[in-house]
Amino acid sequence: MTSQKNTPMMEQYLSIKKNYPDAVLFYRMGDFYEMFLEDAVKASAILEIALTSRNKNQEDPVPMCGIPFRAADSYIAKLIENGCKVAICEQVEDPAAAKGLVRREVTRVVTPGMILNESLLDRSSNNYLLSLSILEGYAGMAWLDISTGLFITTQSSTVNGKVPDELLDEAMRVAPSEFLLPDHFRNDPAFNYIRKRFPSNGITWLERRNFRMPDARNRLIEHFSTRSLKGFGCDHLTAALSAAGAIMAYVHETQLQDTNHITSLDYHDMKSYLVMDERSCRNLEIFKNIENGGKSGTLVTILDNTVTAMGARLLKNWLRYPLKDRDSIENRLDAVDDAINQKSIRNSLRSSLKSVYDLERLGSRISMGHGTPRDMLALKTSLLKLPEIFKDLNRLSAPLYKGEFIENKEDVARDLTQLATIIDRAVRDDAPLATGEGGIIKDGYSSELDELIELSRNGKKWILDKGIQEKEKTGLSSLKIKYNKVFGYFIELSRTQASSAPEHYIRKQTLVNAERFITEELKEMESKILNAQEKRASLEYDIFCDVKKEIVQKTESIMKMANFLATVDVLTCFAHTSELNSYVRPKIVDSNLFIKDGRHPVVEKLIEGERYVPNSVELNDEDQQLLIITGPNMAGKSTVLRQVALQVLMAQTGCFVPASKAEIPVTDRIFTRVGALDNLAQGQSTFMVEMEETANIINNATPQSLVILDEIGRGTSTFDGLSIAWAVAEHLHDLNGGEGVKTLFATHYHELTRLEHLKPRVKNYNIAVKEFDDNIIFLRSLVPGATNKSYGIQVAKLAGIPDKVVLRAGEILRTIEHQGDLLDSSNIVEEKDLHIDVVGKAKSKSNSKSKSSSKSQSSSKSESSSKSKTSSKSKSNLKLGKNDEAVSEQMDLFY
Repeated sequence: MTSQKNTPMMEQYLSIKKNYPDAVLFYRMGDFYEMFLEDAVKASAILEIALTSRNKNQEDPVPMCGIPFRAADSYIAKLIENGCKVAICEQVEDPAAAKGLVRREVTRVVTPGMILNESLLDRSSNNYLLSLSILEGYAGMAWLDISTGLFITTQSSTVNGKVPDELLDEAMRVAPSEFLLPDHFRNDPAFNYIRKRFPSNGITWLERRNFRMPDARNRLIEHFSTRSLKGFGCDHLTAALSAAGAIMAYVHETQLQDTNHITSLDYHDMKSYLVMDERSCRNLEIFKNIENGGKSGTLVTILDNTVTAMGARLLKNWLRYPLKDRDSIENRLDAVDDAINQKSIRNSLRSSLKSVYDLERLGSRISMGHGTPRDMLALKTSLLKLPEIFKDLNRLSAPLYKGEFIENKEDVARDLTQLATIIDRAVRDDAPLATGEGGIIKDGYSSELDELIELSRNGKKWILDKGIQEKEKTGLSSLKIKYNKVFGYFIELSRTQASSAPEHYIRKQTLVNAERFITEELKEMESKILNAQEKRASLEYDIFCDVKKEIVQKTESIMKMANFLATVDVLTCFAHTSELNSYVRPKIVDSNLFIKDGRHPVVEKLIEGERYVPNSVELNDEDQQLLIITGPNMAGKSTVLRQVALQVLMAQTGCFVPASKAEIPVTDRIFTRVGALDNLAQGQSTFMVEMEETANIINNATPQSLVILDEIGRGTSTFDGLSIAWAVAEHLHDLNGGEGVKTLFATHYHELTRLEHLKPRVKNYNIAVKEFDDNIIFLRSLVPGATNKSYGIQVAKLAGIPDKVVLRAGEILRTIEHQGDLLDSSNIVEEKDLHIDVVGKAKSKSNSKSKSSSKSQSSSKSESSSKSKTSSKSKSNLKLGKNDEAVSEQMDLFY
């Protein structure tokens, strides 16, 4: 700080700032938020605003910058995006009434996971704060969306003292904006994964006391006003409660307001849902595309035809957590079926829901004291739609439309409609955004307020009339009655006419071009007017708070109704989307998967200039459990693989699927090994990432899982890659004592097709291609049987490789295909001579080494025989085709 003595204002600033050392302090001064010292330097650079200073002429000036308080949201958003926290320090008393320095307090702290402002939030996504704790051999996790009140917890056993992979995958799926971690684990390897995968400015380290039991449990019990947490189903989960209690401590520390909208703590049983790890979500492009992480080309963009913000968020949660309970899946499918069959009712419902605002976030803001008059009007509009919505719902038969999870549903709806009536009676339809502007309460709601409003209006009229009267009475044409905060009401005359002022005018101020006067009569009326205005503002605010209390009392009902309406929105959205895209209801079965004329829900919407070709896929436990799929690049192998996974996901979410018929078994996990995405930021190569993903599949797949493998072993040598791919395929076939796992395995290793003859449940399929001359046409059809062609050169030509390079590649390929011996450097000839004498040279070289070559071939056969014996333990006999070994080694020489 400066060397000179601080002013009282700076003393106040510093005393507040010391309590929030890691936040940028927005210090309210009139119509601005000011920042000082290091905060000013930091904020001015991020916000690109001018950095100035107090006491510029002194030896040690104080850096400062400021922003208009009405424009604060956009500046806060930019600071949050840059990893800052913002402490909002408000004037908590009227400056006009303050005796000395205005009292100021921090009213809330905005962090990445603690955002309430609607303008800073994505309407269709939850904004989670997530906490992790390790306690007594368990890892607990809790996550909260403060803007909606959604609060969830879970736990799992630790593995060698570390957070288990399933919990880390869950954390990545939740995708929190901010992590809360215990400070005493700051350097613990148990949290390395999170530190590597999450930006450091999104991690907040909390003191150990926040996680300590039983304090954490007691904090939750106090918040929910219960004797225990048994009713939430998590009273015995100490690690989970430790994490949840730490979140509540952080909320109370940063928000400093009531959090009544957090009405429940939901236990998330990971075994109740189909599990997809983070990589599978990414590979299937459910929420983000692989290309740039955007939303275009994702499953959610196809399915999301919701009409409310609540529904859009719930849809994402359903896609993130597909069901495993068969009855629950069927209940959702029944509801979708019902809405499809009742199109007029569905359309009426969706039309009504379009008028429903974001009840979750409205209820949260009002409950926490941040609600505005406009928020109340939005709540009123939404609640007044309930009778219309329930009238339509009563005409549908599916149980999910009955809202059975809301006790006394009809009474709740009636109470909320009455609440809307209270708001309607009290709040003006043209109410301002902020409470301090007046004009909130309707005429006729309060007789006392009406009197004050009338006095205020009449007083202002009296002032106008008085100005006209005084001008006529005195004959002074420059006379005007004006007002400012310093002098109140006063009479102003020009300097030339000031000397003619009546004797009862009391001179108050002399200006360059004017004189200002007051009169006893004017001051008396001023007192009446200002008192009336002050009383009116105070009374109006009190009435506003009374209405707010009525809303807060109904917070729990509002939240339950919001969840119910979101459910209706998603179910009718599924019906709308299914009808729009000709989806069919999947039959949920015990084991075998059969999809007839299946389509990729995203690709079918994006292709241009060609007809989408549907494909049928069957996976059973008898003779077709693992499909080896071959075919050229660009033919559509990856599309077929992904569409099967997406159809399983959609079915267990409760949506119809893109096919003409579908039988889907309840699946516990979907694993994908798709594409080649290097993780260079973590020092991992393509091959390492591929092997990690494959290891995860091998170690965790069960007979109820679905495995999608799109190329294994491309990041290493041909033999290494082929051997690994072969062994993985065998393992998946023989998993769990031979029970196996449903697998779609796309590969360019044509040798793998021999597994069909070695393993009883392996079947070969390929993507059909039509050849003519040196060109190919992709037919996009999945057909039985194997193919031994990759059509790489034709694909290269289609990709735009220059003709010269394509021709050269063709010549080299033909040479390799017909060359029995290895091509060393002496065999590689000039391009112009290749087609004439490379074969002759090779033969010449071969003849000069015929004995050696013969021995080599004999040795090779012996080695192959030895390998066969070794591999017989796993019932496989890896035999390469004619010249395959030579071809592989020849290609190694070329590269």
